[in-house]
Amino acid sequence: MSYLIDQITKHMLSKEKKGAKNTFWAGETEANAFDIYHRWAGTEPTNPPDTEKLMMFQAAKLIEQAYVDMFADMGILLTSEEEQSRIEMNRKGVPISGYMDAMLRYMGRDVVCEIKTYYGDWHEKDLMNDKPRESYLKQLAVYLDATGLEEGLLFYVNRGTGRQFQFVLERKGTKCKCKDIEFDLNDVYSRWADIYEYVQKGEAPPSDFTYKFDIEELDWTEVSKSDISKARNGHKVLGDWQALYSDYKDLLVEAEGSRLGYSFEEMARIKELTTGYTKW
Repeated sequence: MSYLIDQITKHMLSKEKKGAKNTFWAGETEANAFDIYHRWAGTEPTNPPDTEKLMMFQAAKLIEQAYVDMFADMGILLTSEEEQSRIEMNRKGVPISGYMDAMLRYMGRDVVCEIKTYYGDWHEKDLMNDKPRESYLKQLAVYLDATGLEEGLLFYVNRGTGRQFQFVLERKGTKCKCKDIEFDLNDVYSRWADIYEYVQKGEAPPSDFTYKFDIEELDWTEVSKSDISKARNGHKVLGDWQALYSDYKDLLVEAEGSRLGYSFEEMARIKELTTGYTKW
């Protein structure tokens, strides 16, 4: 069976190879400007996803496709061909593209449906408190803008339990609202326009996220005891997760003027700064 696993790995890696990027993708509404630039420039990822992560992505896609097929069986799916679900437009001089998961005839209205899978209690807690991820809502809003529709459905599925959540997004012009979350699509387009200037100049923009927080400025009383323990022992770097899991982490760290992991000196200083932390 190990041979089959090897073949699956090679297949997934071959599928990951993407062509030249020439538009902003709808799913990049909150993506790091540094990463967007390097994708556009065709820079080879320094920290590509491992095979386990690729398999998680594949499992998510299969679940999403299963729901699209179910919508078709229910007779509410409006999009059936890839060409129908692709969007292309230009805003503020920025080329934008993307693929909608589905357009549905829902509650007597045409809506765009974006399907997302998740796993873990921490994410579910947010959903139970009516806090869907804002980047997903913005992605859905881009689709609404492209199609001229005013309502969208963000549909979540727990990969481990099958639990489902749904959130309705309303758009009036560029103003968008879901529950207590409000945003203006013009802010997304303006940000992309700023990044596009860097792309056209061939110059990497500063990262929006930090790989390694300054240990002297960090409020250690706000850090969990578990993370303090890991940092003290060099098992975890405290920084923005977007930087920690970036496909270009090594380049980002270099641009930051930092280094991977904590040095012995940094760990020694962290121990000084967190003396007695277990009693805090």
